Amino acid sequence: MASPGVVEAIDDRRAAGAALLTARRRLARTGIRTAALDAEVLLAHVLSSTREGLLAHPERRLTSAQARRFSGLVSKRASRMPVAYLTGNKEFYGLGLRVTPRVLIPRPETELLVELAIDFLNGHPDATRVIDLGTGSGAIAVAIGRRVPSVRVEASDVNLPALRVAAGNVRAHRLVSRVRLTRRDLLEGASPADLIIANLPYLSAVQRRRWQPELSYEPAQALDGGRDGLDLIRRALLQARGVLKPAGALLLELDPSQAGRVERLARAHWPAAKITIHVDLSGRARALRVLRP
Repeated sequence: MASPGVVEAIDDRRAAGAALLTARRRLARTGIRTAALDAEVLLAHVLSSTREGLLAHPERRLTSAQARRFSGLVSKRASRMPVAYLTGNKEFYGLGLRVTPRVLIPRPETELLVELAIDFLNGHPDATRVIDLGTGSGAIAVAIGRRVPSVRVEASDVNLPALRVAAGNVRAHRLVSRVRLTRRDLLEGASPADLIIANLPYLSAVQRRRWQPELSYEPAQALDGGRDGLDLIRRALLQARGVLKPAGALLLELDPSQAGRVERLARAHWPAAKITIHVDLSGRARALRVLRP
């Protein structure tokens, strides 16, 4: 076996199965726990195939161009660049989304926010206006727009490059008539809405010092929540008081360690509201819901 500093070449003389084995070993040596999965996703991307198709035909030969491209992607992944940035795609709530280093990569945990939003909208047929704060790639806005055709979503972000990525995803999912993109700082100047939903930056200074290498490739503006991680959440809670309609809902993603503090902040702003903390699939507190009376 080659030493960790030695790069094993991936060339056109190798079948897909052998190329995968080389890539897995190389990624595993860098400490990547998902080495096998990552190698399969990257090679499937290069071959315009699926992982299933790739594994079903390990004898498939790579061309010289494919081998070079795959080797380059594996090298970048070995340096801890996220797979989603290498392929330019990420699945979220069953939908394919384009992502670039200009936007945060959508996480599975955020699907809880979408579920809560859909439940609220289905139970309130008169609720037709949604605001998605800090939309990034547009993941939340696109998911809601696809699943609840009766609503109109205003997806906002202060970052213009992020809005360009979101615009591409809105067009790709044919939602231009139902999802409107706006450049805005949180809720400043926003019109009243029935539902406000946001996955805002919530990493604290301590968490940022400890983050995994992959996070260094993601936009800091989409991760940095200030000293205690709650800077933007505080602002959103304050501003939402003047935007959320009566009987409306506010949904915020949070870090499990922040649940108690965020709930107390929400109760200070909304003493008469029904406020609940919701857990993700791993049983960890992940979302705050405020139901305005």
